[in-house]
Amino acid sequence: MHGIVELPPGIDPLESAVDGQDVAIQDITTTPRSYTVEVELTSATSWRNSCSCGESGELLCAHGAALLYRWLAQPAIFEPRIKPPAPQEKPTNRPAPAAPKPPLVRETLKADNLPNPPVSSAIRYSPDLVNILVQIGLGELRSIAREYNLTTNGLSKQQLAEQIVEAIKQPDVVRRVATTLEKPQRQLLAALSLAGGLVHDDDLRGLFERFSLGQAAQLQRALLALQGKALLFRVNSFNADLLARNNSPSNLLDIGWFVPTEIRTALRIFVPVTSFDPEQPDEHSVLPHVQSLPPMRILADLLLVARALDGMQVEPDDSWFPTMMAESEFPTVHVNSPGMGHTALLSQPNELPSAALLTALQKKVSFAPSFLRFATQILLLAGIVQRPERETPYLRILPDAARLLLGSNHADVLSDLFKLWLQSPSATELFALQEDGLRLLCRMTPLNVPVLRVGELAEENMEARQALTDLLAQAPIGQWMQFTAFSRFVYRLNPLLLQRRQRLLPAPHWWLEADADKALKPQHLGDWQRAELLYVARLITGPFHWWGLCDVALSSQGRLLAFRMTALARWLLHDVPLDLDKVQEFTQETLEVLEDGQVLLPCSARYWPIIQLFEQCAEATGVERSQLRYRFTPQALSQALSQGYQMTRLLEVLRQAVARAGQSDGSGAQLLARLERWLASYGRVRIYTGVTVVETIDTTVMRELMATTSLDEYVIRPLHPTIVVVKPTATERLSDELKRRGQSPLIHDEDLYGPE
Repeated sequence: MHGIVELPPGIDPLESAVDGQDVAIQDITTTPRSYTVEVELTSATSWRNSCSCGESGELLCAHGAALLYRWLAQPAIFEPRIKPPAPQEKPTNRPAPAAPKPPLVRETLKADNLPNPPVSSAIRYSPDLVNILVQIGLGELRSIAREYNLTTNGLSKQQLAEQIVEAIKQPDVVRRVATTLEKPQRQLLAALSLAGGLVHDDDLRGLFERFSLGQAAQLQRALLALQGKALLFRVNSFNADLLARNNSPSNLLDIGWFVPTEIRTALRIFVPVTSFDPEQPDEHSVLPHVQSLPPMRILADLLLVARALDGMQVEPDDSWFPTMMAESEFPTVHVNSPGMGHTALLSQPNELPSAALLTALQKKVSFAPSFLRFATQILLLAGIVQRPERETPYLRILPDAARLLLGSNHADVLSDLFKLWLQSPSATELFALQEDGLRLLCRMTPLNVPVLRVGELAEENMEARQALTDLLAQAPIGQWMQFTAFSRFVYRLNPLLLQRRQRLLPAPHWWLEADADKALKPQHLGDWQRAELLYVARLITGPFHWWGLCDVALSSQGRLLAFRMTALARWLLHDVPLDLDKVQEFTQETLEVLEDGQVLLPCSARYWPIIQLFEQCAEATGVERSQLRYRFTPQALSQALSQGYQMTRLLEVLRQAVARAGQSDGSGAQLLARLERWLASYGRVRIYTGVTVVETIDTTVMRELMATTSLDEYVIRPLHPTIVVVKPTATERLSDELKRRGQSPLIHDEDLYGPE
């Protein structure tokens, strides 16, 4: 195996040294380090290691161990690379070492103290189309080449395959070939592309039937037509489910159907839309309630939640208390009565905040419990909020959380947080369905052991979330879409949105119930609307709306009627450059001074220059009325002055706030006067006790002592040109040296004469 191990900026423990006093001297760098690692497995228990860090042999270095652990955890991301034999050499059966394909993941949060997000499982992989085409007969290859107006005379299968692949990479050529398809064939190709481009036989037949594209014989004709134009490929020995997530090969299933990425990109297929007019009243003459959030607003809301969580005490009976936190990620299981069979009810996992914590949090910030759960999840994932520890049973946040979320690079942080949420396994959205009266159950063995694997629910939810995100990425921007029609299209495209893995099992490991002893079957439209439909609606009105991807139109009862994708979706889902000036949130709120001298500031990225002043010079004391609250203390002000911050701009901001308030004797004026008084009397005082001090009458005598005695060897710190602090052992020696020169120094002993 061959790979590159990259270390984030920080300290590399392998590059640390130890000096004579056993003090670690660590090499702190600001740029990532990368090491080229090669590991050759010689048997089940031995290997050879070669790394650019300098270590080699049978003992693995830390970088080689990281490569091996990555291979054990995610073998699918490693791509086998077998070099073709030279023309004059005989081919051998010995496989070449595999090399990990570098993940295409953008840079994480721009902060040294934030962890890197987990590597996305959706690593893009494009099968080798040339090898697939070479396996086709020569006659079929020539027929495909003629569809693309390619010359076939005198060309071998390899040359024909290479020419066809080059033609597929030209969007104009692909679109011209697609126009020759019949309507059912075009619809099937569009459905396959929107479904992710990867299906197997059972899913393909179901897809064809749900879209009413014809009978079984028509399906075979459509497949042959698409294959004959190299728009669809039949691939052996790959796992369709794994490919849908990883786009990487496997061998769990025998046959699958695959639409190349070049074809999907060239055809530019969009989700069908049923238009909706938010200005049109419903049957009760009530206009829909349109909800739209300012772009980047989620960053300010996350900061408010983080400040509200900072210092919050966790009760001993809370699931987040250090002694209560279970190391396992498996949710709590409540076994049902024996008459209900070997099944169990799944309760809320420990990754979600408790009801008591949400209640206490809601008293500080006026957000819905659903958003508080979501915001807490994001803050914990990014490491901005840290869970309680045994010594400190309260929540803590990073000291530079405001700079991360509202600073100059807040747009990049938003993109990184979104991708971190999208790629992180979590069962949050699944357990949120319990608020709609649904129950999550799992199968148990006769010994009451859950069949459900640890993390299985989180992986299922992550895949459903990513599938819906990929589908919304194909929706038009700025056009209102009827949710009922969109949800029906999602059902036809993929009814097993939440339980895609469960169809591969003889009996599902988990399922949803709305009524006791009646599992909901997603293949039935009625059952799908009672579970998966609610899941899709919750994602659109919840996380997707909070991220700023879409605006929503709700009925008077709060039911989702329609939604539209925003300009921010073009950036987050397609990496189209974003014009920050057009999407910046505008706020008319200003600084407010409370009666107790504390200051409230609007929580907004546009207000960041003012917030930065208070972050440097004041103490953050939480939130109030959805604003950041600060308090000036002598300690905070002294620390800011010690770090070299100038207070001119701060005083100017406070003077402007007092002038706008128009109160010369109000709380703002009192705060300004107090700060001016503190700054005028600011100074540094150092008090030394229990030290030996040498003092001379003037600087000339001090220079003479330094030149003629050993005083310079004992100086610890100079306090003044005529006063120095020396080691206690220097008293006797300096006294003897001066007496030999005929001088008698005045010695003041505190033990004999008392403090001076």
